Amino acid sequence: MPHCRHAQAARRRAALRHCLLLALVLGPGNAIAGTVGGAVALTSQLIDRGISIAPNKATLQTAGYWLPAPGWSMSASIALQSPSLSRPVAVTAQAARAWMLGDRWQMQASALYYGYPTNQATRTFDRQEASLAWSYRDVLTFSVSTFNFPRADQSPWNVAIDVTANVPLRDDLSLTVGAGSSRFPAMAYGAARSGRYQYGQFGLRWSRDRWTLKLERIVTS
Repeated sequence: MPHCRHAQAARRRAALRHCLLLALVLGPGNAIAGTVGGAVALTSQLIDRGISIAPNKATLQTAGYWLPAPGWSMSASIALQSPSLSRPVAVTAQAARAWMLGDRWQMQASALYYGYPTNQATRTFDRQEASLAWSYRDVLTFSVSTFNFPRADQSPWNVAIDVTANVPLRDDLSLTVGAGSSRFPAMAYGAARSGRYQYGQFGLRWSRDRWTLKLERIVTS
């Protein structure tokens, strides 16, 4: 993926990035209400676990989901970059199963695939991942994930840990914070083996009706 240059800079020094996102949630409005939906978002950068995964250009993201049965969900997304918006720089697919653990807690198991189809080099960074997440009243989420890069010559399974929080300030405004730890792929640097790094973010999120506006500052070690 085109994040090699950005990841190298992150390895040498702590990196600060700003990310601005504007999203419109597309809810169902017909006989299959509640089973399908989607969202359209415009973001200033495409960042995954603290690392920029595409050139720093305005990016249009679209996503859709399907709820085939109670607790089950399937979703997919695609990201296109300016100015042409003609070729995807990232695609994702996810299948998930969620359970309620009492009145306040929820657990979710997910299987995900991330694809970067720009060219042969970026496809090397295609990623498959499995994760478990626990959420408390949509305010605090803790997740553990394992992932590897199936197109790489050598790619052991790595572990990532993420914690995020959404603290309401008023009805339509909340404070977002998060932190995590993951491993960068050795192939991003031509290194003999991968290494662990840390990342975090904080910002504000405004939501009203179907619109969401988010401004975040992202820190990577």
